[in-house]
Amino acid sequence: LGTMYAASYLRSRGYDVALFDAMLAAGAQEWDASLARERPRFAVLYEDNFNYLSKMCLLRMRRAAFSMIEMARRRGCTVVVCGSDATDRAVDYLAHGAHYVVLGEGELTLGELLDSLTWAPHPPPLSTAVARGELPSPPQWRGAGGEAPMLHDVQGLVFVDERTGSVVRTPHRPDMRDLDALPFPAWDLVDVRRYRAIWQRRHGYYSMNAVTTRGCPYHCNWCAKPIWGQRYNSRSPENVAAELRWLKERYAPDHIWFADDIMGLKPGWLERFATLVDEGDARIPFKSLHRVDLLLRGDTVEALRRAGAQTVWVGAESGSQTILDAMEKGTRVEQIKEARRRLGKAGIRVGFFVQFGYPGEGRPEIERTLRMLRECRPDDIGMSV
Repeated sequence: LGTMYAASYLRSRGYDVALFDAMLAAGAQEWDASLARERPRFAVLYEDNFNYLSKMCLLRMRRAAFSMIEMARRRGCTVVVCGSDATDRAVDYLAHGAHYVVLGEGELTLGELLDSLTWAPHPPPLSTAVARGELPSPPQWRGAGGEAPMLHDVQGLVFVDERTGSVVRTPHRPDMRDLDALPFPAWDLVDVRRYRAIWQRRHGYYSMNAVTTRGCPYHCNWCAKPIWGQRYNSRSPENVAAELRWLKERYAPDHIWFADDIMGLKPGWLERFATLVDEGDARIPFKSLHRVDLLLRGDTVEALRRAGAQTVWVGAESGSQTILDAMEKGTRVEQIKEARRRLGKAGIRVGFFVQFGYPGEGRPEIERTLRMLRECRPDDIGMSV
């Protein structure tokens, strides 16, 4: 989904973009074949950064990225990398051949970077990405001053200065606040029919992804936050409802996964969203992630039901208040139980994420978690150790 956002944004700036879908690839050799077929000027490894899943299997993903960088360089591409791991370890990615690392939220930085490189009279001999850099005509991509930004002026970038050999890290780029300004993800660049066939064969229905927010303002101390830190920005309910209607009309999915860390944090957002979904005939059954304390506010659960919520996942984590406090989770065991009760009463399935082995946890704390699970009987459980 993150890659599709980057692709649609680059297309809106006039670039011709092809997309390599690593999700369905058997291995990195398919990336090399894709490079040979598309012959891009830029090869961009762009990671989805929307929630906790992008922080898992980091070593495996890093090794794959290093291999893909090497393949792109052999094909003569300029290589750009953007993602949570690259943001944390930018120098490592440069050392393995990346020309540029985009820090944090990537769309604006990536667009300015490609503009600066396509304007360069002597561009670097190698480059990266999923963007095929055929230049649009100058009026489409000149900045307000008639010139593309210089590399040192592009915020949120790390690269090696060719003149001095030193690593340059430009100033932090502020997060985008107007997320509605982004075009919808470029679903046309992936093989939707293949996804649909796999989903139908494995699960009997077809699910697609959407995201309504970026970031999370809470302080769970086991959570890495290399992209947005504690910041949280939200699309408008109008914009999200319009995307649902667009997906429903164009692709007819049976189900949506809202991939936010926390959906509907802003007061009144879910209530307005539910109304718009109903008015616009945009309802698609969905699953989403929420905090138990926020689910207890006002008409939140009822709004989720009206909007089409089929399954709600919550970070229950532990049945021990001592462990929840040690995690700085900010929730109470009683809130977990009450949220589960309300969701069940509304006919919404409930998934619990739980953790075992948090520092300081002993057998008594584990028993409290087991007791909570027996009492609440969630419909699904995701366990982390």
